Amino acid sequence: MEPHRLSQLAVPLERLLLILYILLGPCVWAAFGWAVILGRRKMLLMVRPPHPITVSPLPTVTIFIPAKDEGERIRACLRSVLEQDYPNLRIVAIDDRSSDRTGAVMDEMAVADPRLEVLHITQPPEPGWTGKNNALFTAAKDAPGDWLLFVDSDVVLEKDALSVGMSVVLRKQFDLLSLLPRLESHGVWESLLVPLAGSAASALYLVALTNSGSYKGLPFANGQFLLISRGAYDAIGGHATVRDRFCEDVEMACLLKARGMRPRVSWGIDFAAVRMYDSLGNIVRGWSRIFYAARVGSPRLPLVGIAFLLLCCFSGYAALAWGLVRLIEPDGPAAFYYAFYWTVTSIIHLGLLTWFVGLMYAWCGNPRRNALLFPLGGSLLMVIFLRAIKLCITKKVEWRGTAYSHTMAQDLAAGPPTPAPSLPGGIRQ
Repeated sequence: MEPHRLSQLAVPLERLLLILYILLGPCVWAAFGWAVILGRRKMLLMVRPPHPITVSPLPTVTIFIPAKDEGERIRACLRSVLEQDYPNLRIVAIDDRSSDRTGAVMDEMAVADPRLEVLHITQPPEPGWTGKNNALFTAAKDAPGDWLLFVDSDVVLEKDALSVGMSVVLRKQFDLLSLLPRLESHGVWESLLVPLAGSAASALYLVALTNSGSYKGLPFANGQFLLISRGAYDAIGGHATVRDRFCEDVEMACLLKARGMRPRVSWGIDFAAVRMYDSLGNIVRGWSRIFYAARVGSPRLPLVGIAFLLLCCFSGYAALAWGLVRLIEPDGPAAFYYAFYWTVTSIIHLGLLTWFVGLMYAWCGNPRRNALLFPLGGSLLMVIFLRAIKLCITKKVEWRGTAYSHTMAQDLAAGPPTPAPSLPGGIRQ
């Protein structure tokens, strides 16, 4: 084809590409940022001072803390639970086959405070069970309590977290309330990647829509702090029904909503803090497992995440580079104008991206300046998505020192739940 014919074709093609870029870049980020702000407002359920609890007598609450190989770190979690100002309280710490001092620390703290009970599990779960679900079901199946609170062993609570949470569920008549805690970071990789992965999960799983009564999709819940009524827990069969799930919290919320109950998610950075992972390798492995498991091993959402990164994020850097190249070497008035449009549009795009990503870092309790390193953080997030897709293909997961290789059942109601195995060990008063 002749050069001038090629030049004539190039102009409308570039115009089309520019329009597509404007739609996928700055327009998407303007809409996404606005949706994120509105969504966060829907999740501001926990407030101080709490509304007074008018129910009398106060409902009883049993708190369960499962732990495996936490060592001395379990002290901070247990101490924060023991310091809760909610009066009608029972606490059960579960040592799940730890090979370090986790169990010994629990026993020491139980001697010092009789409110703390310790359950030692010494045998691995039966096939089809994850260790955490087996531990929690074993502890909770016969435990008393009008409400059950499940707290991960790496979470530290403020002393009024439970009392404020109870005031919310009782006043609003919720069946489940989970919190999104502050993400503590003690290193560069944690500060850069964990909040970014958490924000990506919130966006992909439409977390804020859990609090919308008209939302017909799948709800979300966070097992780091999960408060559920005893009636709702028993109605769905407890952890036995979700025995093979790595993200049992999400599945429990789905089961509740399917029965017409009311699960809710609240922003909780002022009430709880968690340090999820302590190294880059653990961050990648841990978040890959979460993205793999939260939708029963489906690769759909990790693929959506990859597409969003490529088309709506990294496209801004490519557009800026193309615009600058065209400005430096324009080959005519039309080329100069297109170069100007590419450059200005990409600057607006990257400005919106950086602003809203910085906002999400701040909401998680991390520095907003981390957003300036989005090319690095986004690339690592891409690695997490790719590894999640690999897990969807292989179905092989290692979690807390236990290797799992099984396919999660698509239908949680496909059959009666397998009873939890009888395990040696018991509760120590």
